[in-house]
Amino acid sequence: MSEQEFQAKVLSELQALRADVERLQTDVHKLQGDVAKLQGDVNELATQVRNQEYKFEVYQRGTDAMVSMAITITIAAASVVVLSSLSPAITTLVSAIAHPGN
Repeated sequence: MSEQEFQAKVLSELQALRADVERLQTDVHKLQGDVAKLQGDVNELATQVRNQEYKFEVYQRGTDAMVSMAITITIAAASVVVLSSLSPAITTLVSAIAHPGN
């Protein structure tokens, strides 16, 4: 192989290598864009998760308050039922104590 052929071959290989490097740079830039988009998507998803957590906390507090209110109403209703059934007996007992001779 002559010196000119060798130089031509080396030059050809260098040009091919340069083309490969340029393609690699293009791919890297594309990958960087994809990563940036992915980071944006992840940030958006994190925001949505925080919003859902807040909504769940609000829902949970509301549910706890409703359960507490339901328990209070149930206890009040049970108290009324129990006291109303005891009322005649208490009235009779108080009458008997107040009027011992009757």
